[in-house]
Amino acid sequence: MGNDALQRHYENLACEGGFEARCHMELPERSLVGARVVNVGCRRGKGTYKLSEQVGESGFVIGADWSEEFVEAARAGAPKALDRSGLSRCNMAFRVGFPEDLAAAGIEEGWADFVYLNSSLSLFASPARALRECCRVLVPGGVLLAEVPVAAPGSVDRAAIVEAARALPNAVQAAPTFEELLGWLAEAGFSGPTVRSERPLSPEEGSTPDRPAATVPGDAAAYRLLSLEVAR
Repeated sequence: MGNDALQRHYENLACEGGFEARCHMELPERSLVGARVVNVGCRRGKGTYKLSEQVGESGFVIGADWSEEFVEAARAGAPKALDRSGLSRCNMAFRVGFPEDLAAAGIEEGWADFVYLNSSLSLFASPARALRECCRVLVPGGVLLAEVPVAAPGSVDRAAIVEAARALPNAVQAAPTFEELLGWLAEAGFSGPTVRSERPLSPEEGSTPDRPAATVPGDAAAYRLLSLEVAR
């Protein structure tokens, strides 16, 4: 998939990404102080600001997003975020880039100790390719922190539900099964994930801030939101 195809996909994707819980971050209990972190799909920067506080002045966070408008908004909000955190220097940067091509955002191979990936993975143009990029930018032994909706296996006509959900977009109903997610992670070069937390998830939770969630009718699948740690 070339850049033109990626551009078309993300231009048609709802601005907020389709999942209201995206700004809820399940960060690990381990310390992130001094770490280098990439926040993929950073949107207007709220998650990156939170990560900035976690890594402290000795760490650094890069927020990458496909929307120039959102990246500019994130940059504009950074001074106030630094004031709130009390940090004496800026420890974050925001860059434009697709999840499938973080190199275009200037993120080098093996730069990051952690990559944070929010719950919109299922709406990316190519989730599998995006995970390969997450793996590429991590140091050996680096960790992917991800919040991912997954569908119960054995759902009737799953492919049709996913296709319709991606068109809406609804990140919950577009979710892979856990087995599909494991395949994507393994193909990208990751080890088996550790599930740090999980909760039931309804299709109506895939939403945008200004209107109720659009859902695919006739979907009887059960969904869960997983918070994962996955080592490279």
